[in-house]
Order: sequence, then C-alpha cells, then structure tokens
Amino acid sequence: MRCMKKRCIILYTSGRCGFALAELLVIISITALLSAMFLPAFVRNREKVEQSTCINNLKQIGIALKMYAQDYDEFFPTPIYNASGTAGSNRSWEDLLAGYCDAKGKYNTNTNPKYANTVYDCPSLDPSSVERTIGDYGLCQLFAPLPASDPRRNFIDTRNIKNPAAAGAVTEARGSFAYTAAKIGAVDEQWVSSPYRFLRNAHSEGINILYCDGHVGWKRAVIGDDLQAVFRYDAKCLYCG
Repeated sequence: MRCMKKRCIILYTSGRCGFALAELLVIISITALLSAMFLPAFVRNREKVEQSTCINNLKQIGIALKMYAQDYDEFFPTPIYNASGTAGSNRSWEDLLAGYCDAKGKYNTNTNPKYANTVYDCPSLDPSSVERTIGDYGLCQLFAPLPASDPRRNFIDTRNIKNPAAAGAVTEARGSFAYTAAKIGAVDEQWVSSPYRFLRNAHSEGINILYCDGHVGWKRAVIGDDLQAVFRYDAKCLYCG
C-alpha cells in the first residue's frame, strides 16, 4: 500500500511512512536545546509567583496582627506553643489569629500543614512531616517584658518595640522561635538540637520577613546565617532589608 505524498515525509521500501534516524536526532537535539533555553526562565517565573504569594500571605498576617493588637491592649499573640490549649482554637499563635485572616475553622489534623491552603501555607515549602506541622511561618518571641505572674508574660507589647520598621516579626520557619534562634537551617534539619536553626530560606536563597510595622521585605540569607539582629524588638535600620 502506497502512502499519500502529502501525508508522509519519506517512503520506505517497506511501504511505511516515518522519519529517518538522522531527522529524529535533529528533532531531539532541537527539543533539548529549546528546553535548556526556556526551562530556567520557567523555573524563575514559578519562583517569583510563589514568592509573591508568600509576600501576600505575610501581609495578610501583618494585618491580622494589627487587628489582634487593637483588640488586646496593643499586645501581639504569644508565639509560645500552648500544649494545654485546643488544637485549632487556642494552642498556637496561628489559632489566635485565624479569625482575623480567614483561616478560622480551617485547621485540619489530616492535612500537612494543618492550615493548608490558607495564609499560613507557603507554596515554596513542600509537604514534610518535619517541616510542616501547623503552618510554614514562625512568629518571633521578640521579648517577654512582663513578670512571670502576669498571664500575658509571653505576649509581645507592641508599645515597647523601639523600631517597628526594622524589627522582624514573622518569617518562613520550622516553628515559632526566640530571636537567639533566628538562624538559617536546612530543610528537614533536626532543629531541636544545637545550633537551633529555625529559619528557612525558601525563596532564591533568601527569606521573606514581615516586620512589626506591617511591611514585608526579602532578605538574602544562606544556611548558617544568624539573623537574630533582625528579630529583636530594639532592632536598628542597619539590619533591615
């Protein structure tokens, strides 16, 4: 059976149409070349989209923090995990802010993280039993200014923050952290042992930081970097950005 000339490129002696080996090699080479040219651009574009989503998440968390502070005598919620609290209600700072950022009622023990598809979910961090528990962000315990007898001792009095525009409050982290543990660690690193590195540079070797005044900035950081100067209530502009 002869093939129609318009429907085949080469007519083999067997009577079947197809590509010559040389032509296939040329096509494969061109495809590989195009992939090499455009794949990095695609990856960069995806990273930018994910970083933009993360920035938007942090901005919404910043608004929630301010609303919470207005309702609670200018105090931010406690970043300390409350083992005696009710999961999804009052066990973590994410629970306390959930009603202010459209996450209330979305705590799910069967998902990873527990607040999946909310402002607590950073698209650049993949599911991991080590990394993602409640959410992908950590609230820094800037300082505890009140005496131990005060039930608000672990809360953050925003009136004592010397420079809100320079003091970091929330960033991508394994969990809430003291500013002395604001160090960049590897994903899935066992953070519970020294050197207590809680932060994760999820965006192009850098992290997004929500500052106490509500703005969000990106800061370059690599594994091992110590950012405790950024996450202090008395941080200076020298450490900002």
